[in-house]
Amino acid sequence: MVSLRELAWLMLRYGVLVVGFCAFLVGVFFIFQGLIQQRELIEKESRINVWFLAQTEIEFLRFRDSLKDYELAPNPETAEVARQRFEIFWSRLPPLLEGTQTAELRAIDGVVQSAKEIIQVLRTVEGEMEDLQSVSLDALAEVKRKLDTLGGPVHDLVRRALLYESNEVSRGRSRHNELYQQLLGLFGLTLVMGLVIFFLLFRQIIKTHRAVGDKERAATQAITARNELELAINSISEGFIIYDQDDRVALFNKRYVDLHPQQADLLCVGISFEDLLRAAVRNGGVTVREGGVDEWVASILEQRRATAETTFESRLSDGHWLRISERRTSDGRLVGVHTDITELKKRESLVAQKSELLQTTLDNMKQGIAVFDASANLVLFNNQYLMVNHYPQELVDTSAAYRDLATFAARRGDFGPGDPEAIVNSQVSAIEELLRTRSGNLRQQRHLQDSRVVETIVTALPTGGFVKTYEDVTDRITSEAERVRLTEMYHAAQKTQALGTLAGGIAHDFNNIIGGIIGNCSLMIGDVPKHDPAYSRLQQIMDSGTRARDLVRQILTYSRNAESERRPLDLGIAVTESLSTLRSLMPSNVTLRSHNVESCFIEGDATQIHQVMLNVCVNAAQSIGERRGRVTVSVQSIDVVGAKPPEDRRDRSWDSRSVHGRAGTLVDGKYVRLTITDTGCGIPEDVMPRIFEPFYTTKEVGQGTGLGLAAVHGIVRNHDGVVVIESLAEVGTRFDFYFPQIRSPLSASAGEAPKEPVVAGSERVLLIDDDRVLLSVTREILERLGYVVEAHVEPEQALESFMSDPGLWDLIITDRSMPKMTGEELVIAMKKVRGDVPVLMLSGFVSIEDIERLTAAGIDSVIGKPVLPDELAASVRTVLSGTSGDDRLSAVPVPDLTA
Repeated sequence: MVSLRELAWLMLRYGVLVVGFCAFLVGVFFIFQGLIQQRELIEKESRINVWFLAQTEIEFLRFRDSLKDYELAPNPETAEVARQRFEIFWSRLPPLLEGTQTAELRAIDGVVQSAKEIIQVLRTVEGEMEDLQSVSLDALAEVKRKLDTLGGPVHDLVRRALLYESNEVSRGRSRHNELYQQLLGLFGLTLVMGLVIFFLLFRQIIKTHRAVGDKERAATQAITARNELELAINSISEGFIIYDQDDRVALFNKRYVDLHPQQADLLCVGISFEDLLRAAVRNGGVTVREGGVDEWVASILEQRRATAETTFESRLSDGHWLRISERRTSDGRLVGVHTDITELKKRESLVAQKSELLQTTLDNMKQGIAVFDASANLVLFNNQYLMVNHYPQELVDTSAAYRDLATFAARRGDFGPGDPEAIVNSQVSAIEELLRTRSGNLRQQRHLQDSRVVETIVTALPTGGFVKTYEDVTDRITSEAERVRLTEMYHAAQKTQALGTLAGGIAHDFNNIIGGIIGNCSLMIGDVPKHDPAYSRLQQIMDSGTRARDLVRQILTYSRNAESERRPLDLGIAVTESLSTLRSLMPSNVTLRSHNVESCFIEGDATQIHQVMLNVCVNAAQSIGERRGRVTVSVQSIDVVGAKPPEDRRDRSWDSRSVHGRAGTLVDGKYVRLTITDTGCGIPEDVMPRIFEPFYTTKEVGQGTGLGLAAVHGIVRNHDGVVVIESLAEVGTRFDFYFPQIRSPLSASAGEAPKEPVVAGSERVLLIDDDRVLLSVTREILERLGYVVEAHVEPEQALESFMSDPGLWDLIITDRSMPKMTGEELVIAMKKVRGDVPVLMLSGFVSIEDIERLTAAGIDSVIGKPVLPDELAASVRTVLSGTSGDDRLSAVPVPDLTA
């Protein structure tokens, strides 16, 4: 019975045996497995060599077939395939001669020699295969012939390899048996090492399993990462593409395909950038000159290789614009981002069009416009801005600072005198304050050095900048000054019209009164002897009436509603005669003297010249007041050159403080200058502009009418003259009257021509006047002259008398203004009955327009009231003699009926 100890020992021994047997089995298994693997390795190496040569033969057959395909369909595609097959076949031969794996093949007799012969033949056809399309048919046949000669050598290589394989396999099996015996000898060692090998093998299996798991997980992660990358790049709005180190497409997104639809069919991973370029040329996406495709492609590739990073814009054939950004990575790849900027380009074009439209609009505005940003830098301006400011071109650009522009203008004097820096600081501060408040505007007028006036307006912008407009307002200011001047002239004309209306209103009644006085006085003078004391009194009444008549004529002359009679007049004699009359009117403290009074002729009216002398000299005496002074009168002939009087006009004792006035404009020519100088108080500066204004006076109420110098102005104006005044306070005043000079007539006097003797008559005269006194005086004058007169106060009665016997009357004398029927209406009624009846009309107020209208109505002559006897006699005789036609109101001296 086996004891427990033995049983345990046996179990231990059998266990060891079992373990040893298991180990042996394991060792045997691994040994035989190694043997089998060794045998398979030998056979595999043999198969590799045979496969290499067999594959070489297969590539040769494929090459020959591709050449046949090209021969049947010669085109670039079949030529390219044939060339590639040629290169692949040729690439099999060098490893046969040099590779380590084919060393055993080279040991086979005849293999190396056959391979070299094949290579030699291939070299002879290499040139033709490089440019197969240009090879002729004969050359292609020669190539085929040479290639046909290679069929035997190639097949011989395979045959030798198979024979060599058979021998080598036999030898290998022998070696394997020997090795098997040797391995049996090493069985014990293998048994010992079995466990170790098993352990190591098991451990290696575990490591391998883990490595495979890691690899699978890495592959899964790589696929996931690639999917996420593709999802990411497909979600962006830009086209994205990556090229590898060989410039072949490695990755791209869908947006890139959308941006390049012409490449959609061709674009794929692995295609080269060069192929894409050539495809773009073929598809018409890029226009390249004929024959220049290769050169263009080469230049693009060279630029691409030379540039590490670039950004440019490209316009596609469909009109779309792309912004392309390309950058080389550190490993040589190229990343391209293509952005569609078509809408941006459209907006830029629209903005450019609007900017051009805005600039054109600004350039066609009459104001200069400049826009400054929040930093006071110029951003926009128009041509008028340059024209108004006369800035140099180098100073003005779209980055010029406002301070620099203002400094240039201030130094040039555009802002007036002063420190330029202080002026600029003031201008900038004002604009900054405007920008701070952003309300209202800043308006300024600048008087430039070239006499131009520029108005500027600064307006704040919501963006923080400001707009400044410049306008040349020189013409506007000149026009405004002219408007003021014309307004003043209009007001003066209104006052003159008011004076004319007043004169017209009072002339009729006042002349009737004066006419009655003068008429009766003249009749009484004829009845009273000269030695009678009443004669002198009547003469004084006559003189007063004459002065009253002249006063009315003065008013009428100024109002220009009556015409004076101008004739050649020696101004020196007229002034001398006026001085003799004026001396009696001067106060005792005022000396009236003449100095250098020359004999010079003008076209003038002696009475009106006397009125000028009277008004100016009386005003001069009044300006002297109670102190002692003098009034000096001179008459000289002068030449006016350059529309200016001679320099001797100014008294050297007077300086630039003098106040000046002028009425009228001098032109070049000969003038007669009447100068009246006084030593009075002078004319204040504020009074000088209004000195000739009607009704304007500086005297107290009741001491002046304001018509004296206004009448002087009217007389001088009617004589085509000019008045120049110079006055200095507390020194005096000087009046210079310039009258156009005429040649001396053969005979002339200070007044008018000698009176002709009064001619009487016996004709029948019908006299009409609504003033009974004047009617009676006129009737008596006519009757003393011998005429038969029938007088009527009522024009209706006169018309009835005329109608009863129209041929009875030789002359009709009628007043013009009558209450029930005017003189014109009366004459028209008479002319309808008898058109040839002579008519003489009396009027206290006659204008040029009136004379023309009355003449058209058939009135032969018009004379002004009050009429003097000899004037009436002359006019009646003239009308009756038929020599009249347009007699006008004239100044006639008081008749001396006793002469």
